[in-house]
Amino acid sequence: MHKTVINYLILLCLVPILITGCGGTKEISEVPKKEIDFTVCHDENLPKELKELVEQKKEKPFKLSYSTKEYTYITVGYGEQTMGGYSIQVKALYETDNMVVIETSLKGPNPSEEKRGVSYPYIVVKIQNMDKTISFR
Repeated sequence: MHKTVINYLILLCLVPILITGCGGTKEISEVPKKEIDFTVCHDENLPKELKELVEQKKEKPFKLSYSTKEYTYITVGYGEQTMGGYSIQVKALYETDNMVVIETSLKGPNPSEEKRGVSYPYIVVKIQNMDKTISFR
């Protein structure tokens, strides 16, 4: 009987720990702190390693970031499209306490601008390196 009571008390102590997890949770702030100035980069201005990564990934949608000591390059690709003339809009780029958030959208070609052939639309934006996680929306 004494062992049963001890086992029951141990179980009562362990249940709250198991329910809440082993560690505390880190709160991730989604509240925009400030908008970030950025530059849209063309292929000729990209670091060689980033150009190679984009070339490898461009056929399928992708999201990646590449950092140097000074800059972070945020890249969003929309994969293979059946025609040219697409554009990509940066709808939002801001920082929170914990991360950099980027939201982009793919704009279809205007009927007058439709171009035949396959295209691989992507955008690369360059920001100052902030050593924060990038969140893609």
